[in-house]
Amino acid sequence: MKRPLDTSLAYKYFMSYRLLDGQRYDETVVPYRPARRYKKFIRNFLIRHRYLQILLTVVMCGLACLLFVPKFSTIAGLLIGLLMLLSICVPEAVVLNSWWRPTHVGIGPKGVKMYWIHWFGDKVVPPIPWTKIALATMVRVRSSIGQEEWIEFKSKSEDPAPILVLSLDGIASGEHRKRLLAAIKQFMPINQIDISLQDSLNPVRLSSHTQMWLDVLATSPKRLIENELGPGNIICNGRYKVIEQLGIGGQAIAYLAEQVSTTDPKGGPRVVLKEFVLPAEASLRVSKRAFEAIEKESELLSKISHPRIAALLDLFVDDQRAYMVLEHVPGKNLRKIVQESGTIGEIEVLELALQMCDVLKHLHSLQPPVIHRDFTPDNLILSPDTGLKLIDFNVAQQYDSNVTRTVVGKHSFIPPEQFRGKACPQSDIYAFGATLHFLLTGDDPEPITVAHPKDILPSVSAKMDQIIAKCTAQDLQDRYQNIQELEADFNALKAQRVSA
Repeated sequence: MKRPLDTSLAYKYFMSYRLLDGQRYDETVVPYRPARRYKKFIRNFLIRHRYLQILLTVVMCGLACLLFVPKFSTIAGLLIGLLMLLSICVPEAVVLNSWWRPTHVGIGPKGVKMYWIHWFGDKVVPPIPWTKIALATMVRVRSSIGQEEWIEFKSKSEDPAPILVLSLDGIASGEHRKRLLAAIKQFMPINQIDISLQDSLNPVRLSSHTQMWLDVLATSPKRLIENELGPGNIICNGRYKVIEQLGIGGQAIAYLAEQVSTTDPKGGPRVVLKEFVLPAEASLRVSKRAFEAIEKESELLSKISHPRIAALLDLFVDDQRAYMVLEHVPGKNLRKIVQESGTIGEIEVLELALQMCDVLKHLHSLQPPVIHRDFTPDNLILSPDTGLKLIDFNVAQQYDSNVTRTVVGKHSFIPPEQFRGKACPQSDIYAFGATLHFLLTGDDPEPITVAHPKDILPSVSAKMDQIIAKCTAQDLQDRYQNIQELEADFNALKAQRVSA
């Protein structure tokens, strides 16, 4: 008699699709063994404390010798039996708790499920629906058994406690982690999957992406879509749908897209696809250089996490084009706002300046400091929901005072040292001051000059003019030494305006 296909998860999981009469399951099930963390702890403990094993061996041998003495044979036998029982049962009591812990994790269109599959029976709990999950992230904590990594699914409710927690050690296989990540990406919006979780679950590190992309090019040398992407184009195996082109700049094209959702008919969240197109018939050397530049930007972005910086969400290659998936920031860049609505008043500029300080303070505090090198009105987007956000790290770099770099950036926003290929954190402060000059006057400042917006717009306060002039000082010694000094002057100006 043929067993019904849906009565046993063990049958569904361990049998092949061929044996299941070609029926396909849209759920991904991966083994989950949380008891591995205890086994790992016991193993590490015994390695660190080998003397305990030696002592235990000596004691066991001594007790065994007592068996040869008739007077103590009964007592010795009982002691040895008890000791052996404890030595076996105590570790097993820790390990065998997997009998009451889940054995598999299921990711499907209905949500996340936990399964128990044992020889004595199966059990499944109702799924946690995707509509209740707000964020999937990775948390690292130190506990009594050492450093642990946990996958947390956070709830959309106000309760800060996660709705589900999984031990990363419980998913030991790199292939199983990769399958789990692919399943989560299929059913969960990409902007709700923390980049730290993607890095932990994906065994392919950023350093190997260049070779992986070159392998893809070698196996599919012909481009299917010759022209630029248009509305309705679907890429990355049906994951993203292009809505419109946002702009072209440098070596990349930016598209507004949405994540294709299998659960929401209205579509998934919107993202920005930054497309890098390789030259037609490009040589291996040219392709490798292009991919290394993309990899450098993505690696830099993956290390930056700040609410005022557009986050990197994903990275992939499709049809001989490399794509970075970035957080979509609804709104307009500051240049477009000034062009459409005119100059911005000093009070509002002051508020924007404090938000800019927040961004640069974070970038410059990293080790090594990150220099944006293109801190201009074009790369600062003002969102009605989240305020100011910085985008485009295409020419950003980690600071190294001993290295001379290529000259990049817009001339009106580049300080003298950046023209010489020696950009430093103070170079971003120069561009900061030039940006404020543009917001107040509507004109880019003259290249390689000290900016004085008050000369163009007399209504600008003397203090604001003085701050911008110091930002754009030609000599590094005359410029603000760090962003904290600049922020202090803005706060003083704000306090002066409030008291006035």
